[in-house]
Amino acid sequence: MPTALPHLSTPRLQLRALEAHQAEVLFALANGPKIADNTANIPSPYTLETAQAFIAGVGEKYRASECLNLGMHLRDSGELIGMVSLRLSARHHYGHLGGWVAAHRRNQGYAAEAASAVMHFGFAELGLQRVGSQCFGRNKESARVMEKIGLRYEGCMRQAFLKNGVYEDLLGFAIVRGDWEQRL
Repeated sequence: MPTALPHLSTPRLQLRALEAHQAEVLFALANGPKIADNTANIPSPYTLETAQAFIAGVGEKYRASECLNLGMHLRDSGELIGMVSLRLSARHHYGHLGGWVAAHRRNQGYAAEAASAVMHFGFAELGLQRVGSQCFGRNKESARVMEKIGLRYEGCMRQAFLKNGVYEDLLGFAIVRGDWEQRL
């Protein structure tokens, strides 16, 4: 696996590692509406210290083949509008997509554009066999993103995740290498 974090381009986005000076922007965006509520691992409140530690650890996690975390930056302005991730299981050749988009940039196709690019990188550059994702059953927007980029719905794990004192259903989606290759 490569050791340098990739820099991926899409028609409207630059997907690249965050820099230390972006911690305050990340801190502000990650505290936005629905970010922590719709994700499994983002704490609320999201502190500046959390943002700084996250940014500092991104390179190490990628070099350890654990996770690829890239900021979604608008190509025209460089504005950070969200994050996209691919948690890796080298043993199983599997990647788990995740991410979020800031409230003021939602419903414009950025999540699908970023997730599609990271999925392509996982198959083409990391040699993955399978890319999948999950979302809470109530998160219809994330489910639409997964289907839009070609992940197939694989089922619902009822009450599989305890979030803020509520048992949440998890919807599972995935695509395997052969299906991805047919889409090219």
